[in-house]
Amino acid sequence: MKKYSLSIALAALVSAGAITGCKKALDVAPTESIDANIALSTKEGINAAVNGIFSRLKDARLYGRDLIALPEVLADNGYATNRSGRLFAESNNQNRAHFTDATWQLLYKNINEANLILENSGSAPVTASERSSIEGQAYFVRALCHLNVALVYAYMPGAEVSGQSQGGVPLLLKGTNTIAGALASVPGRAPIDTVYAQIVRDFEAANARLTLSGVSPFTFPNYASKQAAQAMLSRVNLYRKNYSEAKRWSDSSITNSGSRLTSGSAYVTNWRNATHGETLFQVAFVNNNENIGVNESLQTTFTTLNAPGGTTTTGFGDVVASLFMLDSLGITLNGGNNVTNYKTAAATIASRSSDVRNQLYEPGTAGRGKPYVEVTKYIGKNGFVNLDNAPVIRIAEVYLNRAEAQATPGSPVFDQAAALVDLNKILVARGLPAVALAGSALLDEIGRQRRIELAFEGHRLWDLKRTRRDIMKAPVFTGGDVPFIDTRILAPIPTQEIQVNPNIKQNAGY
Repeated sequence: MKKYSLSIALAALVSAGAITGCKKALDVAPTESIDANIALSTKEGINAAVNGIFSRLKDARLYGRDLIALPEVLADNGYATNRSGRLFAESNNQNRAHFTDATWQLLYKNINEANLILENSGSAPVTASERSSIEGQAYFVRALCHLNVALVYAYMPGAEVSGQSQGGVPLLLKGTNTIAGALASVPGRAPIDTVYAQIVRDFEAANARLTLSGVSPFTFPNYASKQAAQAMLSRVNLYRKNYSEAKRWSDSSITNSGSRLTSGSAYVTNWRNATHGETLFQVAFVNNNENIGVNESLQTTFTTLNAPGGTTTTGFGDVVASLFMLDSLGITLNGGNNVTNYKTAAATIASRSSDVRNQLYEPGTAGRGKPYVEVTKYIGKNGFVNLDNAPVIRIAEVYLNRAEAQATPGSPVFDQAAALVDLNKILVARGLPAVALAGSALLDEIGRQRRIELAFEGHRLWDLKRTRRDIMKAPVFTGGDVPFIDTRILAPIPTQEIQVNPNIKQNAGY
């Protein structure tokens, strides 16, 4: 089948078929595009379409690897070992070593297919509750994908660089399943605030349609749920500095999620299960057919180990905990936490603090070269190598979102006592003593705990961007520090997109 590679509409939206999963499910005849009115006019067809947009999230350029690993390695949490050559340039922030064109294309392909689902949901013979669920899933994915495009390719609300920002990203709110329709679509970059406002509207639309447990076959936590939509609204409103809304949606998500915050050893053992008990939404890898494999899976990216405490080499451990991260985690190496020892000596751990989170970091094997302290959050669910679910949002983040919203000076919901309660809830659950802090010390500690808690889950670069902070990498990383005003903070928009769409301006520096 012919594939087209021109613009957002063609490269990212049409390609071999407008609706992922429908061709196989419905035995649709090969054509330049699938007629959405036919493919989505049956229950099987529209369910296949919903499965398709969730399945695409598993791609290695999305949550299969890059949306989890790159925000860590482009920032200061992850250090690239250069064992395979993968992610080494990104770790040193070389020019154009960033998210690839495929990330842009896959996200917009998903947005288009979510649009087609929404436009055709009324014609499918499903019950009212099923239709509400289908629409809720589509709104959730459209919001999530627009959010990720905005995070990668644009500055964040209130944290722009004057003279460099080219605005937000294109908003696609109408689907196309024909070449003619795709050719006619040449959207420009919407303003950053407009993009985030639309993302909020979509997550709110998802929340209004979804239930807590889901409607079969789209059930919690492998698909979107009410509490997941509320949690994402907590995150997005924090990003856009709408602190009252961040608190409001945090309250709702925490109330609807129940007592999901784990403590002590249960926190660690939950990372060995198929689903972490704190997960509100995850990208689920269900069977071995979805295994990304030894080159790019989350397991091989973060560790050489085949099992916790193991000695058999399985993965590459392309990205390990940086020296900065070890210090934050309370891990001290034999030989000391200095650059020379970190880079040259086989890593062994002399001591750990009482923070239970550091139990997820272990020395790797020597099978791929000098051992480092590696990340074992994705060591394989229930023992299945290179097959682990990617948590998109956990309840711990929601507590930290609320804490930050209430600890930020000038916030309309400024309440340091309440922020301290949320912070201490996290600290005590992780084996650390409660603290008594106020002012900037409280806000700094919330940020420090956010870094530790969400490390290697795809957050660090975004947290640095939204707070206008430099990426401090010297002297550990050979590429040196990356100031916030450096154009390498943003990824380049695909060249082919710029060439065929006169309404899109390239990011500064590219």
